[in-house]
Amino acid sequence: MPRDLPLGNGSLLVTFDATYQLRDLYWPHVGLENHAKCHPFRFGIWADGVFRWLDDPGWTRQLAYAHETLKTRVELAHPDLHLELVCHDAVDFHENLYLRQIDVQNRTDRERDVRLFFHHDFYISSHEVGDTAYYEPERRAVFHYKGPRWFLINAATPGERRMGASDPVEEWHIGVDQWACGHKGVNNLEGTWKDAEDGHLSGNAIAQGSVDSTIGIHVRVAPHGMQTAYYWLAVGANFDEVTRLNRTLRQRGPWTFLDRTASYWHLWLDTQRPDFADLPAEVSRLYLASPLILRTQIDHDGAVIAANDSDVASAVRDT
Repeated sequence: MPRDLPLGNGSLLVTFDATYQLRDLYWPHVGLENHAKCHPFRFGIWADGVFRWLDDPGWTRQLAYAHETLKTRVELAHPDLHLELVCHDAVDFHENLYLRQIDVQNRTDRERDVRLFFHHDFYISSHEVGDTAYYEPERRAVFHYKGPRWFLINAATPGERRMGASDPVEEWHIGVDQWACGHKGVNNLEGTWKDAEDGHLSGNAIAQGSVDSTIGIHVRVAPHGMQTAYYWLAVGANFDEVTRLNRTLRQRGPWTFLDRTASYWHLWLDTQRPDFADLPAEVSRLYLASPLILRTQIDHDGAVIAANDSDVASAVRDT
């Protein structure tokens, strides 16, 4: 099936389906290896005892890129939650790092505890045999790994301002609030995503074999107010690589990577910008989006992927 909103840097490529679920995650090459293999990485929201995953038909969704750059702008609303969300996703132009900013808007007259859940259904190196998922309390992060393929998952939520603090990073709470690592597809187990639907995760810290994980983060949102949270996934060949990326995010703040990536693609696009003369604005917009999307499909070594979805492997066993 077609993929919406591909994001990439020539080494790391992620794609989303029409419901804004991450479906493909390629690294270290565009097209090789697919560590998601078309299985959805679910995103869900809990508020006031009501839970909805993003594939629920009640959502209204607007999936788009921000103006002239490879950063998304996704608008979401669900009548059962009385919330509106605006999400910005990016793959850093230089580092193997996927980030998401989530702005949560409360549409009620009361302060609310809103919980955001992120599910990870890895098939590392395109198969589920021998994977490991674990929570590490030192970094308050979840890791998935197998051989030379490591993934670190972490988040940031608003914290209390420290007296005399001048660094905006110090005002943020780094780490996940809930976690669960478990098995999927064996012994009739569906995965840890089912555990999230009551707003609470088990806290199981490690699982090996055919595994998945889910994390949860909490934000307090004032009446008719807005609150922001950040989520990221660092990719590398070993523990040191992904923890270095996590450490850099803690030091600089995740917003700096989103901003610098948006700026980079704006500048890159300026080198491809012709004179549109009197052509309609929509033609100009479509043209300028095209080289950005095409660039996500080109590997840093020059190869061009034929198709970025993995459905064909299920249908006719092709690649």
